[in-house]
Amino acid sequence: MQKIILVLFPLFYGELCMSIDPLADKYGELIFASIIYRHGDRSINHESYPTDPYRNASYWSVGYGQLTNKGKERHYLLGKWLRNRYSDLLPAIYSLDDIYIHSTNIDRALMSAGANLAGLYPPQKDQIWNGEIGHVWQPIPIHSLSPMEDKILTFGDNCPRYIEEFHKLMNSSEIQNYHKNHTELYNYVKEHSGLEMKNPIYDLQFLYDVLLVETEYNYTLPNWTESVYPDKLQEVAELSFKLQTYTPLLKKLNYGMLIKEIVNHMELKSNNTLIPDRKLWVYSAHDTIIAGILNTLNVYDGKLPAYASTVLFELRKMKNSKTFVVTVSYKNSSNHEPYLLQIPGCDSVACELSQFSKAVSPYTSINWYKECHNNIIDNTHLLYYGGMVVIFLILISILIYIINKKYIFCYCGRDYQKLYHAVPREDNENTDYEHSGKSRVAVSYRMNSDSAATTSDV
Repeated sequence: MQKIILVLFPLFYGELCMSIDPLADKYGELIFASIIYRHGDRSINHESYPTDPYRNASYWSVGYGQLTNKGKERHYLLGKWLRNRYSDLLPAIYSLDDIYIHSTNIDRALMSAGANLAGLYPPQKDQIWNGEIGHVWQPIPIHSLSPMEDKILTFGDNCPRYIEEFHKLMNSSEIQNYHKNHTELYNYVKEHSGLEMKNPIYDLQFLYDVLLVETEYNYTLPNWTESVYPDKLQEVAELSFKLQTYTPLLKKLNYGMLIKEIVNHMELKSNNTLIPDRKLWVYSAHDTIIAGILNTLNVYDGKLPAYASTVLFELRKMKNSKTFVVTVSYKNSSNHEPYLLQIPGCDSVACELSQFSKAVSPYTSINWYKECHNNIIDNTHLLYYGGMVVIFLILISILIYIINKKYIFCYCGRDYQKLYHAVPREDNENTDYEHSGKSRVAVSYRMNSDSAATTSDV
């Protein structure tokens, strides 16, 4: 037994040493970090494609799009890895002043954050609240907003200008040519899957995702998939992840607020003005957001982010200096240390904070509402003023009509009056018009009209 322990201990100890911040000696003491991770393993996201033999919900006991036990375990281990890496930065005892967790309002992301926190903050000392589960887990708040309210972890749905620009891209000659070059693939998939292929790039991305999940859970795929999965479908799926940030404007509209918040927190921290003085800001999100933020920063390798993939933005203070630098790392595997990324516009992987802020400024949101509604507002104004002109012309036409009608009435009235006097009066001069409920003018008008009609008939 002692020999086994002696053999295993160096391996275990070595893994812990690898996890403890490996950049501190070279790039400075870590004082703050913003991390974005993808949720863990899940079931298929929707009801699947029409001909899928595993479409029935009975094959997915947790429900569609839900975190599986494998996904919970993966994030629990990532939480333990973060505990080791940030052991010098983050106290072992949980405090709301040390960490903030922002999740999308989607079950698997919220659950992943909970599993991650279980590994990051096992209860210590007086935080042990129960004789059983209270020794290994404690509840920690996770914050989220509805998709239409969340401007940080957005999918562009709450930004009208983003939707408009994305539609322009999808209707562009480049994308239309892509469709033409993949017509054979589209038709083959449509025939065998039953998908309508109204939006072929994203239909194929959806299909690839379904087949990937079913493969991971050891379901045998239909024979027809062998000629398209994984390679042909993966190529289209990878393109779909780039399209959301295909242009500089799409990058800014989709991730400008997230970048702004990350930079703002670092600047406040460097000035000792971050309140509360937190050490870690966590975003629990999705593969689209991992790919999107990396592509926005022009460091995306084009590969689909794995479950629990993590991007780390770390603010460091150089030794014997007042200089603050930012390191950006990407952890896309559970068995490999994060890859350091050099942001274009930065002189090195350790980018001075001011230089980092300048490098990402083209994609940083300044006024989100104005940026997302600018063109929409202009179009609205155009419709508004155009509508006002139309209404004005209609009013003028009505006024001219009334004026003309008035002259016609006056002219006819004079003729009626002459005709009225030419016809003998048969009414009683003592008739009380007020008590009869009619004015003298109204009755006279009726009598003139009757007379005119009679004369006309003659």
